[in-house]
Amino acid sequence: MNPLTIGRRDFLRGAAASAATLALASPAAAAGTAFRFITPFSFSLAFAPVLYAEAAGYYAENGLDVAIEAAQGAAMAAQMVIAGQMDAGRTGGTNYLVSRVNNDAPLISIATIAQISPFFLISSTQEPVQAVADLKGRTVGLASLGGSMEGTLDLLLIDNGIDPKEVRKVKVADNAASFALIEAGRAGAFVGNTSSMILASAARSDVHAIPMDDGMPGQVYVASPAEIEAAPEKFIAFLKATHRSAREIAAAEDLGPVLEKLVGKFTISGASDAELAKRDLETNARNWMARGPENLLRNVPEIWAHAVETLHRADMLDAAPDPTTLYTNALLERAVA
Repeated sequence: MNPLTIGRRDFLRGAAASAATLALASPAAAAGTAFRFITPFSFSLAFAPVLYAEAAGYYAENGLDVAIEAAQGAAMAAQMVIAGQMDAGRTGGTNYLVSRVNNDAPLISIATIAQISPFFLISSTQEPVQAVADLKGRTVGLASLGGSMEGTLDLLLIDNGIDPKEVRKVKVADNAASFALIEAGRAGAFVGNTSSMILASAARSDVHAIPMDDGMPGQVYVASPAEIEAAPEKFIAFLKATHRSAREIAAAEDLGPVLEKLVGKFTISGASDAELAKRDLETNARNWMARGPENLLRNVPEIWAHAVETLHRADMLDAAPDPTTLYTNALLERAVA
């Protein structure tokens, strides 16, 4: 299912199917304090603001009983929120915008965690991808087809005058092992997150990686406007604890204690090697702070206005709505007041 092309009815049907997939794993809501959050993939250090807030007890301090689940892609994470199985979830900024505008998805962005795209184009130094234009005619591996990775890639291709259909896309795991596809000649590059890039670069000397900054809000936390209206205080509490967690990680001179708490609570990909994990966390934290510490978790209005204009011009949005209707900073402002 591709959220960039499906209609609202199919999108909601997909939400119901996704809900059934995780129904047994999702705990029932506890009255008043339960908060359910879903990450787009299995736990990695990219999701540290939420994972550390739970491990350090910051959610509990704010009166929340938080359960965190992992989806099988950014689209599924959004669908789980739509289905009412999750209170909030993380998804790609472009993915969210297309689903919200084209499919009338009943979601709103309550925060931007990755201020720029967290993805990298990873290739071999023998045949490096120096720019997006080099992808024409190549096969590119992606962890999810139809999700935020593909949305980011398609936007960059269009911006470089390349029809996305001229690039063959195959599904791969979002980890360093996908580099083997390049060695075997099955892919010219793959799109990986920060963790994949760092692990691949540490494991071998022939890795070439370039960032995929498409000028969009990188990764956002989305929620249902109806759920926010019904219980705004729990979303404020969630953002307050998450903001504290991200700020603490970004400011830490020694990330050792942070990692100890994280691995003591969760099984996290890429966290077994302490030094690599620190590099991973530091790189992710720079992304969270990319628009300045004052914009940590904030939906930056100028970025959202640029995103709507760019996506509409690229024919990825059916309309160009008022960007301020697509996000809210009201909850965050109350959380950090």
